[in-house]
Amino acid sequence: MEKQGSTTFQIPGLGEVSLASSEKRRRETVAAYFLSLYFMIPATFLVWITSFYLLFFCKIMAVKVLLVGYFTFAFVIDKSPKTGSRPTFLRSNANWVWSHACDYFPITLVKTAELDPKKSYVMGYHPHGVISVGAMCSFATDGAQTRSVVKKETGGFFFKKKEATPSGEEKNNVRGFSSLFPGIDRRLVTLPTNFQTPILREYILSMGCCDSSKETFRNVLSRNNGEGNALVVVVGGAAESMLVQPGTMDLLLKTRRGFVREAIIANASLVPVIAFGETDLYQVFEPGSHWVRSFQERVKSFTGVALPIFNGRSLFFKDFGLMPQRKPIEVVVGAPLDPPKLAEEQRKNFYPKFDRETKKAMNDDAKIVEKFHNQYVEAVEQLYSKLKNAKWNEPGRNRKRSLVIK
Repeated sequence: MEKQGSTTFQIPGLGEVSLASSEKRRRETVAAYFLSLYFMIPATFLVWITSFYLLFFCKIMAVKVLLVGYFTFAFVIDKSPKTGSRPTFLRSNANWVWSHACDYFPITLVKTAELDPKKSYVMGYHPHGVISVGAMCSFATDGAQTRSVVKKETGGFFFKKKEATPSGEEKNNVRGFSSLFPGIDRRLVTLPTNFQTPILREYILSMGCCDSSKETFRNVLSRNNGEGNALVVVVGGAAESMLVQPGTMDLLLKTRRGFVREAIIANASLVPVIAFGETDLYQVFEPGSHWVRSFQERVKSFTGVALPIFNGRSLFFKDFGLMPQRKPIEVVVGAPLDPPKLAEEQRKNFYPKFDRETKKAMNDDAKIVEKFHNQYVEAVEQLYSKLKNAKWNEPGRNRKRSLVIK
């Protein structure tokens, strides 16, 4: 994958160097940089250092007043991380950048069933991977290539359309979630901490991201009388990132029921989403293979925080860095599961209780969640089994082992 359209050579002590030999690949690499930790980590430090300097050392009072005003708006007044009310102008108006970023891998969004724009959805994304690259590219942008394998009435299939460029390359003329599922406003949920950095919070808000609190689910899914809304949640969370190994798909799902509860309360359908290839983008230290992994496990046991130590590539060096590797991701959107039919009063007072230790249902509402959750897990397994060997699914066919749900 990497050798197509690139020049590579070795530097002693630094490993293999890759220089893109085409303008197209150079644009893809630069675009992918803005969705990588190489951009987000330095930008976070730069924003906070600059804010600190301007607030305490800048002698221009107008600058201080503007900064305090912005901080007041961002962290006191603005509720858009929980309401999903921020316009997605960066997603819509910078698609030429996101198209290059998605083609860096490349990422393809695969449709297997129709989603009715008169309903709302909670879409569970699996697996988490290291930083959920496929989720960000597929649902926070409209840059992903598309493929539809929805059966026609005649029994055939629709596949993504391609057209030839003057250079002879094949180019997709349809891109993004919006082209496959028109009429559905989707929002990608992420950790609340991602909205605590000035300026950068505006960056991800303008791409349609929201925080992962239950208030977000209830605000977003109830908009437009519960029609045409979708929340995409990476179910396994950061803890699942500790399980990442190339060629595998280990999911933390058996006791993850919060998103199921919120779907029932909102009368929203559940949609399984599987990203084949998400775990191939980085190398994570295997259990017992390195002292760093032992340190990770100790930190997690004491603090409860997963601290993945991983290695990818950089702009030029292929053997180390924070950027993901150039490997394909097939993000497959499954068929929706309709929520249990409940009376309106029962839905308003829905309050499931589970035993904290055994995770067993303690009341009737919890049993409803448990049953719907089991249906969802089964749907994930069926979707994986059905498409893991599809001809177009390169990462699925190149797996080392099949799906494991924990």
